[in-house]
Amino acid sequence: MAGSKSAVSASEGHAAEAATALLAKGNAVDAVVAGVFAAAASSPGVLLGHVQLLLGGAGLGLRAVDGRVRQPGKGAPRPRGFTADQTVPLSARVGVPLLPAALAAAHASAGAATLAQVMAPAVALAPVDGRRELLRRIARHGASAMAEEAIASELVAVAGRVAGGLLTRDDLHGALPAIVAAAEQTSAVGARRVVRVPWEGGLASSKVHVVAACDHRGLLAIACYERHEDGVAVDALALVAPLVASPVLRGETRVRPGAPIDAPAPMAMACIASAGILDTAIGVALDARGDAIVGEILAAWAPDATTLPTYEGPGSLVGLVRGQGGASPLAKR
Repeated sequence: MAGSKSAVSASEGHAAEAATALLAKGNAVDAVVAGVFAAAASSPGVLLGHVQLLLGGAGLGLRAVDGRVRQPGKGAPRPRGFTADQTVPLSARVGVPLLPAALAAAHASAGAATLAQVMAPAVALAPVDGRRELLRRIARHGASAMAEEAIASELVAVAGRVAGGLLTRDDLHGALPAIVAAAEQTSAVGARRVVRVPWEGGLASSKVHVVAACDHRGLLAIACYERHEDGVAVDALALVAPLVASPVLRGETRVRPGAPIDAPAPMAMACIASAGILDTAIGVALDARGDAIVGEILAAWAPDATTLPTYEGPGSLVGLVRGQGGASPLAKR
């Protein structure tokens, strides 16, 4: 969509297609939310994993949405913990999914289209199985669908106490994402204000994907999520729960139930400091050093440069730049 005031950039084709479709009906936030849901429709290993978003511009302010998976165990007695000679079951590493709630919260706070419109590409894309039915439920009822008995019972069955895990119904009923002020800083060259998530990044991961959008109203949005191939299968829902939580180990301090689980956020928004108008969204997908690389690229971006410095890593550069001639997606490797 180069040359117009709107643009989409994504590291996955399904996400790009869904985001582009929604940009014609709603705004940049709708587009990014639709893109992530489409990725979750196309792969079993997305919906129960991490998502993080940055939103800004056009009177919205600068917001960060924390949809990282949470540590499970609310409302349950503390387990004795596994000893060093015991095998820790995979179910003990399944956390509390917040991706649907985070996307629904972002849409509710700044979207323009209806949730049903935003999720239509994902519902159409999903296989005819439990995953499609769950996406339909979310489209109708919002993120509360994850706590409905038909869904919660399937998640607890594979990751709850009976299965050797920590997940409880209290976890699923109390799973709330955070929408907070994004963190602002001035780049090393002092010419651009950089906007990033205000929490610390996590362990390096090469599973991260990115989708970004801007619209003619001046809104800018970008999200990163992870696609996991391995984990605990939730067959009834045609999903895979990633192994990101911390099991309880005997003799070690337990991670507090409800605590966010660290995850990389290789993305940022930026603007010319003197102008104060957001003009750039950038992310690095499928590169374990993505967090650091985003910072390096923005720090090396000269004030008078019209293009970003070249990225030569193993992943792909995702994002867009808005200038006088319109908005242009960044070239991807």
